[in-house]
Amino acid sequence: MIKILFIRHAESEYSRDGIYAGKVDCNLTSSGLESAKKFGKTLDNSFDAIYCSPLKRAKQTLNAIFPEAHPIYDERISATSIGIWENQKKSSLDKHLIELFRKGLYNPPGAETHADVDKRVCSFVKDLFEQYQNNEKILVITHNGILRSVERNFIKSEQKLISDTLRTIILDNSNYDWYKSKEEAIK
Repeated sequence: MIKILFIRHAESEYSRDGIYAGKVDCNLTSSGLESAKKFGKTLDNSFDAIYCSPLKRAKQTLNAIFPEAHPIYDERISATSIGIWENQKKSSLDKHLIELFRKGLYNPPGAETHADVDKRVCSFVKDLFEQYQNNEKILVITHNGILRSVERNFIKSEQKLISDTLRTIILDNSNYDWYKSKEEAIK
């Protein structure tokens, strides 16, 4: 049985300041770096493969957790594009539209839809379950929107919409089997 550990990056400058980042390549805060280092001390570092978003905040988180890691960078686990909301203070935006966006019922102009994100995330997860089949442990450093997509598609009951920094989700074969049974039922 393989296990995939998804971890959201540590606190970024944008999250600290209440700004939507999306695809903007911002840095971690010093507090975020320290939190990631402490978090890394709690993890067993015997991963068979490590995947990371190519954005700086994910790379910096991985480097703080496992400085010697040699990850595979994959664009499919990069942050969700939020169009014209990138670089915008959350407090300056309509709270109702933000809620609708989180639920997949509204997209700011130029933003990815939930379906867009789900397509790339499901492709990534399927590839992992097809490539690794011998009790491997996989680490994935990624973003909030990617964790939401993993929850929507691979976890039986949807959890909260907002993910804390360094939040983790673990998938195993049972999650993938459930996902495949859903896909078969749709066909």
